[in-house]
Amino acid sequence: MRFEVAALPLVLCLTALPLAAQDDQGERLLDEIVAKVNQDVVTMTDLEKELRLLRLTLQEEIKDPTQLEEAFQRRKRGLLKSLIQNRLMLQKAEELGLTANVDGEVNQALEQMRQQMGIPSLEVLEQLLEQRGTNLREYRENLKEQMVTSWLIQQSVYSKITLLTPEIEEYYRSNPEQFTEPARVTLAEIVFLSEGKTADQLRILAEEAHGRLESGIPFEEVAADYSDGPTAARGGSIGDFKEGSLAEQVESAISQLQPGQHTDVIETDYGLVIFKVLSRDERQLKPMEEVGDQIRQRLYQSKAQPELKEFLEDLIEQSYIYVAPKYKEIYDVEDLTG
Repeated sequence: MRFEVAALPLVLCLTALPLAAQDDQGERLLDEIVAKVNQDVVTMTDLEKELRLLRLTLQEEIKDPTQLEEAFQRRKRGLLKSLIQNRLMLQKAEELGLTANVDGEVNQALEQMRQQMGIPSLEVLEQLLEQRGTNLREYRENLKEQMVTSWLIQQSVYSKITLLTPEIEEYYRSNPEQFTEPARVTLAEIVFLSEGKTADQLRILAEEAHGRLESGIPFEEVAADYSDGPTAARGGSIGDFKEGSLAEQVESAISQLQPGQHTDVIETDYGLVIFKVLSRDERQLKPMEEVGDQIRQRLYQSKAQPELKEFLEDLIEQSYIYVAPKYKEIYDVEDLTG
C-alpha cells in the first residue's frame, strides 16, 4: 500500500555511502544507498524492485507502449517518496507491536487467494508469479507490508473518525446521480449484409422486410426469413444496452420508440438494419439501504485523507530522513527533505 501525500520539509545532510550486502551465493556486493530513514536504509536494489513492480502493474493496465512509458515516467517521480513514507509506517507499526502475528495472517491470505483462484498449490502460484517477472518471496513480502500499513492506518487514522447516519443520508440526497441506474433498452434486429449483394438488391430486400413488418407480420418471423445476422434463429434478439452506449445513429433512431415499435431501414457500414424495441427500463435510483456501505466507504476515505496527511507529516517531522543528492534530481522528495 503506497500513500503519496504532502509532508512537512525536513533538512538532513549525510554523505551517500555504499552498503555491503550478500547475494544468494554469499558473495559480497556493493549496494548503493539511495536514502536513510531513521535506522533503516533504502538501497538501489529496493528502488529497482519498486520500479520493476510499478512497470509490471502498469503493463496490466496499459497495452500501448508509448502510453505505458509516459505513465511509467509520471508515476516514477513519486515512487521514492512513496517508498520512504512506507518505511516510516512500517517502523511505526513495529514500534506499536502490530507486526507480531503478521506472518500467520499472510499465510492465511495466500492460501485463501490460492483457493479462490483455483491454483492447485503454492508451487504453481510461484510459477505464475515468475511468469509475471516476480516471485513468491517478493509477493509475500509486499502482502506483508500492505497488511501492516493497513493495520497501522486503521488504528492511527480510521479509528479516530466518526461517521453519523445523517451524514450518510445527506450524501445520498446530494448525489443521486451516483446511485442511479442508467436507462436500458432491449433490442432485436434484422440485418441485411452488403457482402455479395448490390446496393439495389440490398435495398429491395430491406424494404420488402420492412413492408412485411408494416403489414403486421411478427418481427421474429421476418427476422427468421430475412436476417443475415447470427441472431436470426432467435427472432433477432440482441440483448439489452445502457442508454448512450449504442452508435449515435442507432440511439437517434430508437430514442422515440415505445416497446413493440420498430425503426425504418437504417444504413450502416456493414449493410442495412431494422431495429425493434422489445422493452425499456427507465433510470432508477437505488434505495439507500442498497448503497449505504458504499457511501460509508467514500465518506471514511474522504475524512481520512487530511487525517492521513497529518499523520504522515508527524512521522516525517519526528524522523531522520536523508536522500542522496543525485536522487533528489530524479524523484519528487522535496517535501521529505527540504
